[in-house]
Amino acid sequence: MAETKKTKTTKEVKLNPSVWEVKFNADLIAQVLYVYRSNERKGTSSTKTRAEVRGGGKKPWKQKGTGRARHGSIRSPIWVKGGVAFGSSNKNWKRKINKKMSKKAACMMLSQRLSEDAIEFVKIGKKGIKTLRETMIKSAGKKTIIISANKDIDLAIRNVEKIRFVDVEKVNAKHIVDCTKVLIDESSLKILEERLTNGK
Repeated sequence: MAETKKTKTTKEVKLNPSVWEVKFNADLIAQVLYVYRSNERKGTSSTKTRAEVRGGGKKPWKQKGTGRARHGSIRSPIWVKGGVAFGSSNKNWKRKINKKMSKKAACMMLSQRLSEDAIEFVKIGKKGIKTLRETMIKSAGKKTIIISANKDIDLAIRNVEKIRFVDVEKVNAKHIVDCTKVLIDESSLKILEERLTNGK
């Protein structure tokens, strides 16, 4: 694609079966995606309790003799413009997941995309980045991620619509689920496989 006329096929690239031949498990993928998406939530929604709402320092009316129900503050949760009884306030949505589970989920999604012929292995040199950008612009329409350790690729394609660069050290199952096509830099393939199989 970049320096060669044809995209490398899986027959020309040696692949580690521990990464590229993993049986799909929908339950594990769903669990991992739940954690990733929960961790992306900002938790900035906020409401005020009766202690934080302005006013209400004075008792609305005396305790007895009026015939009305007793009240101590106009900022009670049962009053209009009163505080919220069980509202949210900067909730922490952070979740944790086992590293082996997250790596296995990434391997499952890579295996799935490979079986769907949605993965291409490309050789991107210094001169090939410009060619890659031009190719990406022409083929814009599919959500595509480019997995590589070369930061220059990120600078070249960051403003191309629906194309995203993902560092080989940070790619996870969510990145692969959210796209329909994956381009993997051949020079970063071994780094990707070692990262997903080292068990750490």
